[in-house]
Amino acid sequence: MTTSGLVVRQIKSSRDIETFLRLPWMLYANDPHWVPPLLSEIRARLNPRKNPYFQHAQAAMFLAEMNGKAIGRITAQVCQLTQEHQHAGDGHFGFFECLESQNASDGLFDAAASWLSDRKMKRMVGPFSFSIYDEAGLLIDGFHRSPSVFMGHSLPSYAKLFLDSGLTKEADVFAYYTDICQPYPDRVSRILRAARRSTTIVLRTIDGNHIEDDLDKLMTLFNESWEDNWGHVPMTKAEVNELGKLVKRLFNTDAVLLAEIGGVVEGFIVVIPNLNELTCDLNGKLFPFGWLRLLYRLKFIQCRSVRVPLMGVHRKYHSTGMGAAIAFSMIDRCRQINAEKGVTHCELSWILESNHAMRSILDAAGAKLDKTYRIYSKSL
Repeated sequence: MTTSGLVVRQIKSSRDIETFLRLPWMLYANDPHWVPPLLSEIRARLNPRKNPYFQHAQAAMFLAEMNGKAIGRITAQVCQLTQEHQHAGDGHFGFFECLESQNASDGLFDAAASWLSDRKMKRMVGPFSFSIYDEAGLLIDGFHRSPSVFMGHSLPSYAKLFLDSGLTKEADVFAYYTDICQPYPDRVSRILRAARRSTTIVLRTIDGNHIEDDLDKLMTLFNESWEDNWGHVPMTKAEVNELGKLVKRLFNTDAVLLAEIGGVVEGFIVVIPNLNELTCDLNGKLFPFGWLRLLYRLKFIQCRSVRVPLMGVHRKYHSTGMGAAIAFSMIDRCRQINAEKGVTHCELSWILESNHAMRSILDAAGAKLDKTYRIYSKSL
């Protein structure tokens, strides 16, 4: 596509991919809350040979250029699991970044829409970079704080670009924030006292010697508990294995807590250090010395904040007193573990706006809605 000096084109060459990767450095140069992503991590995510997402999906990358200079980017992708488990005909877009230019924004969305239409898609939904388990949604409220690990960040101008390019709201997802040093509200304290008197709920961290088996149990429960949620697609075995590698490489085994009743896993919570605190000054580079700095910091420096990216209770306990006891027991144990390490704050993200049960739990625990990310859609 070419319009008055603007060119939007699909890219494949390694040189163009590097331009695609590094575009945010120009756009966010004056944003104090932007955290440069690790280039090696994004390269691996874009690489079909390294990212298990591509075992069930295909994608294309596009650059918008003005007079030969990159000013915008986008991906378009079709996930087969979405076709099977959500809405057949829904294609996705992601990795959107753009100078404040409506022409460039329109050109990028038109290119993504055309690619998706060629693959018989009926709607374009996103942003997802790439899957719903990567960065999901456009930040529309909460620019006051840097993003937590594995969460996205956007320029405030993007929301208008999306709307003027013809996209409309599909759903909102929220990030909650809480000071873990503050006492619980009375209602939560009562639930915890009752739960502590019960010997039914057994909490344990994952077994480092059997991490794959424990993660399989966690993901089975996750897939069963979330199957009716908006946008949910089951994680594949390859994706679970990739998660296991990540836990081994970057996090302690106490990052994952399981709740068992009668020896059966009925609840789980994942709490990870906010590694953005440790990488924000690396400028996206792990080589030649960034790896050494990161390894040192992982060993000797405690993050002051953590993030809960996943939490679930078996659906048979939803809206029951036992379900609340499981949830608050897990939250309390993780709170104790992390407070002892010097952690002061926790982000719980992301939470669907329609997930009223989980939002009620977080409200009761004293967490505050801190950021809003919006998912958009457009008919093709």
